[in-house]
Amino acid sequence: MNWPLYLVHTFSHLIMRELEFRSGYPTASLSERLYVSNDEKYKMYGCLIYTAEGSEGSMGGLIAQTREHNLNQLIKNAMNRATICNSDPLCWESEGQGLFDLNFASCFSCSLVSETSCEHSNLYLDRQILVDSEFGFFKDIIK
Repeated sequence: MNWPLYLVHTFSHLIMRELEFRSGYPTASLSERLYVSNDEKYKMYGCLIYTAEGSEGSMGGLIAQTREHNLNQLIKNAMNRATICNSDPLCWESEGQGLFDLNFASCFSCSLVSETSCEHSNLYLDRQILVDSEFGFFKDIIK
């Protein structure tokens, strides 16, 4: 398993969903670009979220979210929101769902986005890797 891809990809989706709440952009108006490489020479883990061509509105709402205080709050809110899903406990305890069982704790209620927004067809997603209270990457910022 490429767990860094799961981590970065799920993070990107949770941020897009939080942007939908905070700035009013539907996820269908956003796109992601993932930068994940485990190669020792070119190791990188990151994502870019941007407005898709012809998207609704202006980028003003998104730009405002990049200010330090707003960005920190955006990440905290996204991670806190990800601790609960309307399909829990089925979603959280999933041992594989979606195409070829490549998603774990991830469904349309919590972290999937529009197919046109996702670089990997809504695959390689798992909320637990980010927000699990014991081993999640963001466990220390969750209330």
